[in-house]
Amino acid sequence: MPYDCVLKPGEVARIPLGFGLIIPDGFAGYVFPRSSMAAKGLVCELPPIDSGYRGEIHAIISNVSTSSQIIHKDTRVGQLVITPVVIADFVLDLGEERGTGAFGSTGE
Repeated sequence: MPYDCVLKPGEVARIPLGFGLIIPDGFAGYVFPRSSMAAKGLVCELPPIDSGYRGEIHAIISNVSTSSQIIHKDTRVGQLVITPVVIADFVLDLGEERGTGAFGSTGE
């Protein structure tokens, strides 16, 4: 993190991380929360970093605690995880064989 930041309860900040990267096609990146930060109520949101994105990487951090939290300069706020992405084949005709009971209908 390039600067000090104070997050009030319920506040969300987009924090530039000072680097970029090239993610190969078929993959996406996510800035996951670090356990030490999450224990304080500071969690990284998980919007995907697409393979076509070439700008600076940001962490989107939410303060879910009940008190203001200070994030000091150079604090490691998250951990970058790169995962394969599988694109689903979407269909319009659901057919008769698919279950239609919705939430929880296929068992627990």
